[in-house]
Amino acid sequence: MMKKYSYLLWLGLICSLCFNCEDYLDKVQEFEGLQEDDVFSDIRLAKLFLDGAYTNLISEVSTANTGSDWLPAMTMGGEGYPGRLALNVPETYNLYAQGDYLSLINKNPSFQGTPFFVNRYYEGWKGVRTVNSFLEHANEIQNGTPLEINRLKGQAYFLRAYFFHLMTKRHGGLAYLKDNLDLNSPITTERESYDSNLADMIIDLNQAINLLPIKWESENTGRPTKGAAMALKSRITLFGASPLANKSNDQALWIDAAKAASDVINFANDNGLYNLIDASAANSMDVDTGGADLFVSEPDQLKPYRNIFVGPGVSKVIPQEVIFMEPNLRFDLPGDFSLNPVPRLSLTVGFDILKGNTNPMGIGALANFAAKYETKNGLDIKDDPSYNPQNPFVNRDPRFYNDILFDGVPWVFTVGALNNTGVVDLAQINEEGGYGKSLHDPQTPANRLWRVSNLTGLMVRKWVPNGAYWQNGNTGSWDFHVNNILMRMSEVYLNYAEAVNEAYGPSGTAPGGTLTAIQAINIIRNRVGMPDVKSMYTGSKELFRERIKNERAIELAYEGFRYDDLRRWKVAHLDENTKVDFLEMRWQGGPSTTYPTGFSFDVVEQPNLKKTFNDRNYWWPIPSTDVEATPTFKQTPGW
Repeated sequence: MMKKYSYLLWLGLICSLCFNCEDYLDKVQEFEGLQEDDVFSDIRLAKLFLDGAYTNLISEVSTANTGSDWLPAMTMGGEGYPGRLALNVPETYNLYAQGDYLSLINKNPSFQGTPFFVNRYYEGWKGVRTVNSFLEHANEIQNGTPLEINRLKGQAYFLRAYFFHLMTKRHGGLAYLKDNLDLNSPITTERESYDSNLADMIIDLNQAINLLPIKWESENTGRPTKGAAMALKSRITLFGASPLANKSNDQALWIDAAKAASDVINFANDNGLYNLIDASAANSMDVDTGGADLFVSEPDQLKPYRNIFVGPGVSKVIPQEVIFMEPNLRFDLPGDFSLNPVPRLSLTVGFDILKGNTNPMGIGALANFAAKYETKNGLDIKDDPSYNPQNPFVNRDPRFYNDILFDGVPWVFTVGALNNTGVVDLAQINEEGGYGKSLHDPQTPANRLWRVSNLTGLMVRKWVPNGAYWQNGNTGSWDFHVNNILMRMSEVYLNYAEAVNEAYGPSGTAPGGTLTAIQAINIIRNRVGMPDVKSMYTGSKELFRERIKNERAIELAYEGFRYDDLRRWKVAHLDENTKVDFLEMRWQGGPSTTYPTGFSFDVVEQPNLKKTFNDRNYWWPIPSTDVEATPTFKQTPGW
C-alpha cells in the first residue's frame, strides 16, 4: 500500500533552513497528499525527503527542542554538575548517579526531565527509516544527474552510520537495518553484536567517502563532506579498538584506527583543509599572581583559539579547523516546533545569562576536572613544585582561561539577573563577609524557575561569550556566535596519537603516516602555546597513554566526549571518575603567606553526589517497551 508523505515539506523545511537550501516556505499546499512514487520521481522532492533525516540527528551536544539537556554528557562524564534546584533536574541526576539507567531510558521522550539520549534512541531509529526509504528508491529519481544522485546517496550512507554510532556506542549491538521492517508482518528481529554493527558502519562510511564531495557549493555549505565521513570513520574505529569493545586487545583494530586517523590527516594536508588555528601567542599571557591577563575575560592572545567556539558577530562561517558542525540557529519554525539557537550556551551557564528561560541547567565545572589542566610549564599540578593549591588559578595551561570561569573575572551578565556586579564572585564567603554574588542565597524567596546557583565554585567559560545574554525567549544580545561543533581536526590528531601509541608505542607512526604519537600530541599543545610533552610522561606506552587521556580531556573539554571516553577506556568505575568535588573559597581577611589571594581554597568531595558505576553500567539498556514488543530483540545483558 502506498504511503502518503503529507509531512514531507515539514521535514524538508527544517533542513532547508538549516542548510541554506531552497526556500519552500510558501509552497506547503503543493506537497499535500503526495504519493511515494511522486516523491522519488523528482530530485527536488527526494532531496527534501532525505533532508528530513537531519532533524532526527541528535548528537551529544545537539538540542532536541527549545530546552536544554537534563543530563548532558558533561555531567555524566564528571566535567560538571548541574546547579538547577527545581523541576526534575535533581531526580534525573540522582537516577543516573544511582546507576538506574533503566528508569532513565524508559522515560517518555516528551516528558520534561527526560535526558536527550532517550530522544536520541527513538529519533535514531526514525532517521534510519528515512534513510533506508530514500536508498530503496534513490534509483527511481528521473530528473537528477548521476552526480546529484550519488551525492544524495553519500549523505544517506553517512547519516545511517552516524545514527547507528550514536545508538550503538551506548547500547551495544542492535540490528543494523538496511531495509525497513514490514510493520504488517511479525517482527522477529534479533540483536547483533557490536562488532557486526561496527563492520556495517564502516561499509556505509566507505561508500559515503567515495560519493561525497571534498567541498560543497556555497548553497549547500554545512552538509557532510568526504572529510566528515573520514573523520566519523576515525571516531568509530577508535571506539571499536578500545577496551570496552575490543576485549581481546586485538592489535589489528588499533592499526585500523591509526590508519583511519592518518587518512584524515593526509587528506586534509593534500587538500589544504582543516588547518589548526594558531594561538601559540597564548604562551605570552601574563597569568601569574597580579598578572595583567589573569583576570581578563577574553585575553587577546587566546582569541584565535576562542573564536573556534564563540566570538563576536552572528557568523555562518565554519572555522577553518572544523570538519562538521551544526549551523547557528536563530529562528522559530512554524507550529509548535522550534529549535534552541544556542544549545551549548544554555547548557553551561544557566540563569546568569539565560534570564527567563525555563530549562537551562547551569552546569558548574568540577574541581576534580579542573585539576587536569597542567601548569604552563607542561607539568601535572601534582608534579610541579611551583603549583600552590592556595593560589590555583595562576600559571595554568592557556586553555584553562578559555574553558573555566573563576572568581574575580570581569564578566557581563544579564541586566537585572542575580549577579549584576560585572565580576564573577564564586566565593562561599567574599571580601564583604557575605555570599558570593553568583550564589543564590537560599534564605531569599525566589520563584522556583530562578532557583539556580553555582554550587561547584567554578563555571564553564568555553561556550559563553562575554556580554551575551538571552532573555525572555528570543530577545537579548545576539551580537555573538556559538559554534555547535560536531567534528574538528584536533579530535583527529588525538585519535591518531591514541591509536598509534597502542599499536606502535609513543615514537611509532601509522601506516601511511608521518607523525609519531608524541608529535601528534605536541601539535595540539604547541598551537595554544603549551610546551612539548615532558619526557617523564613519554617513556612507555603506559605512561604516554595517561598523558594522551589527559590531553584529550583538556582539548575536548565540554564538547560531549568525556563520558564515552571513560566508558570505552573501561575506567568509568574508578573512584577518580565517580567522585564529585566542589571548590570552596572563603575570605580569610587578606593576603598572607598561607593565603596569597586572601582566600582559602578547599577541594571538598560531595559523597551524596558520588556516582554508582558497576559493570553493567558500561552498556545502556534499551527501553523495556522494545523488549516487550519484540521478545527476540533482547535486553542488554545485566538489565
